[in-house]
Amino acid sequence: MFFWKKDKNQTVEPPPENIIKIPEEFYGAKDPVVHYAKSTVVIQKAGNVAAPVSKSPSGAQSAPKLGFLRNKKAIYLLAGLVFLLVVGLISWYYISPALKQAPAPAAVVSESKPKEEQPAVETPPEEIAAEAEIATSTEEITAPPSLVGQTLQFPTILLANSADIDSDSITDLEEEVFGTDSGTWDTDGDGYYDGQELFNLYNPAGIAPMKLIDSGLAKEYVNPAWQYRVFYPAQWQVGEVDDEKKAVLFSAITGDYVEIFVSPKNFGETFEDWFAREAVGQNYADLQPFVNRFQEGGWKRTDDLTAYFITDSVVFALVYNPGVTDSIPFRHIMQMMVQSFRPGKTSVVVPEQTVLPTVSTSTKIIEEPLI
Repeated sequence: MFFWKKDKNQTVEPPPENIIKIPEEFYGAKDPVVHYAKSTVVIQKAGNVAAPVSKSPSGAQSAPKLGFLRNKKAIYLLAGLVFLLVVGLISWYYISPALKQAPAPAAVVSESKPKEEQPAVETPPEEIAAEAEIATSTEEITAPPSLVGQTLQFPTILLANSADIDSDSITDLEEEVFGTDSGTWDTDGDGYYDGQELFNLYNPAGIAPMKLIDSGLAKEYVNPAWQYRVFYPAQWQVGEVDDEKKAVLFSAITGDYVEIFVSPKNFGETFEDWFAREAVGQNYADLQPFVNRFQEGGWKRTDDLTAYFITDSVVFALVYNPGVTDSIPFRHIMQMMVQSFRPGKTSVVVPEQTVLPTVSTSTKIIEEPLI
């Protein structure tokens, strides 16, 4: 065992100034009185950056408590959250308008359910007029049932004419077709009553001499396949029913129409044999021979609603088909068509109309010759 001896020559350094001494109150189990000293914050300038430095009661400076910022993981996490927040805000700024404008998804409709009707759209007047014009042109070529491949159909023989107020052998509806006066027996005052001129293919609305075909009130139809010719009212519509042009309809606005039908006739077959085979339900005794204004001979029914022109190979049948009424409004037009029919081209023409002396329109010339 040895004792340490103090070297007399050894110098003792004083304790450092920054050592904090424990107050005497804490010794000897004394009840200490706690003294709190205010710390002051001293701003130390390091270059251009000012950093707060806390000063302890003893005068020592301490660095600010920024331990969180010293953790690199925490800094990266915070930076990542800020970045995601910025990206989300930018994305929402550009996507939000597109989502507002995007149409709602269409509902899936089952095939078994009926489709919802679309709301009606008002059609402009110009389109309505165009559609009406198209419909009119369609009506011009739309024909009633054809006689092709069927048994010939004939009108009832006991049908009466429609009204004829002035008794001029033209019904009131026929007066409208030819522009004549339904209250005047002789519209043009040339001495021939209206029905007389129409029957003989003259103009009932023009002073003699004037042919019907030259008046513009009637037109001539020439069949491109069979070459027959016939006059018909200019107001009526023409419809060729089949590709071979065997059945052609001349239709009025009332639904009445005249059909010209080409029926083949066997070689050597007589008209009587053809009539018995094709004119089912018709009586041959109701027919009578005649010669029309173009010197073409044929047979016609006594009521003038059916006529036939015969050649070696075919029979041309002209049949009047009434409309929805029980009367005949265009019997005299049917007579006019029969009088103008020619099975082919001919050199015969309608003679010029004889001009009569001026007479009163109230005087009826019933049997005055027209040629």
